[in-house]
Amino acid sequence: MTNELNKWKDENLNSISSSFCAAKWYNASIHLGHGYTGSCHLPLPHPIDITQVTTNPSALHNTDHKKKLRKMMLTGVRPAECSYCWKVEDLNNDLVSDRVFKSQIYSIADISAIKDMEWDADVSLKTLEISFDRQCNFGCSYCNAAYSSTWADDLANNGAYQNFVSDESGAGAYQSDGQWAVANGKKLDNNPYVDAFLKWWPELSKTLFELRVTGGEPTVSQNFWRFIDLLKNDESLPNLRFAINSNLGMGEIGLRKLITLINTMPVKEFDLYTSNESFGKHAEYIRDGLNYDLWKSNLVEILTKSKVRNVTVMMTINNLCLMSITEFLDDMMTLKTKYHNLAVDLNILRWPGFMSPVMLPEDVKLSCANKLSEWLIANDTRYNIGQGEKMQIQRVIDYLLKIESTEVGHLNSTENRDKMNHDFKSFFTQYDLRRGKNFIETFPMLAQWFNDITLRKEYQIIPIRSAGITHYDDREYK
Repeated sequence: MTNELNKWKDENLNSISSSFCAAKWYNASIHLGHGYTGSCHLPLPHPIDITQVTTNPSALHNTDHKKKLRKMMLTGVRPAECSYCWKVEDLNNDLVSDRVFKSQIYSIADISAIKDMEWDADVSLKTLEISFDRQCNFGCSYCNAAYSSTWADDLANNGAYQNFVSDESGAGAYQSDGQWAVANGKKLDNNPYVDAFLKWWPELSKTLFELRVTGGEPTVSQNFWRFIDLLKNDESLPNLRFAINSNLGMGEIGLRKLITLINTMPVKEFDLYTSNESFGKHAEYIRDGLNYDLWKSNLVEILTKSKVRNVTVMMTINNLCLMSITEFLDDMMTLKTKYHNLAVDLNILRWPGFMSPVMLPEDVKLSCANKLSEWLIANDTRYNIGQGEKMQIQRVIDYLLKIESTEVGHLNSTENRDKMNHDFKSFFTQYDLRRGKNFIETFPMLAQWFNDITLRKEYQIIPIRSAGITHYDDREYK
């Protein structure tokens, strides 16, 4: 399988250039609530020029930034924001990076056509992930206020997270209340980015074959359901694959509403994506708001009572999830044995840097890699593990064993490791207090490492009431 994919890469991507990826042309994630976009979920999103979309709605996707990166890719230059793929490819010649998987969904003819396009041409999308706002019932540890209203409430009630020492960790996301993300996103009919999207839709719907709605959490967003109402009589729907990203954290009424939508929406195919990457109490710690048993029960309900084509469990591989990743894979593969339209998709977290898998102590990292490798060998024939799933699991193993990262947000010196460790402890000390959790009790295997980290300004966090808002003050040190 790996040889076949690498052969495909050489024939269809590297034949254009060694840094080429079709996703830069044909795929986009667009956040209409705050006007940001990216070509996939791996690089950080960048702002959309509000003045351009008023006259050219396709500028929601065809930003000046993307066009510069397309020019680089056509000439074999590696864009720095795509370092996730370059890191994977440089680790091992046999490893397949995401630029292959994200390009392979398009036809060879469509990929080849890019060679004849001007680098600054406006291109219509074929696959699109879109969000309308940040409404969300979860406050996952690796998320932030720009993408979760629960996170925004945390910062509004408790103030910004404090005491970070690394400029490269991405911790600044925990000090912003994300208000910039809702300036234009409170209402579907009062947002210039949404206006541009709806103007673009008649043209876009002719080329689009997959529309995926994310959030926040779409099922708790009024804007999402209003968009569904707008689509009901759209003539393009029978040719469209429609997908939703949902955390499946809803109660019975919400679940019935989602299943009804899946079963009645007149689209060609309906896919569901949900997120989890660890088992039981570990999952509930990492993904605040999650009830593991409810999540799994809702997942089974979707698989048994809806017409969903595929359900993909998106695993964001962070350092804490590795403590029970094999138990989680056992749980999912047991379900997959019964429900063949279930799959897992593993992507390695890069931001915030202190939650990256490479931040674990070397002995723990080696132990996790060996455990995952042993699991893959032992269960290769026991479970119906897909070839793509095997490759992604092996990629995580190789990443843990071989990575010596020099990219921003990861290790590049002993000093940086110390700073990242500091930010890790500082963050989760405050996270525990705010969310009513206990790191040591949840992850006893990391207790000694956690306790041994010395905070540069270790302090007792003191809540201060002021005008109904709780702030945290670091004036009182131990």
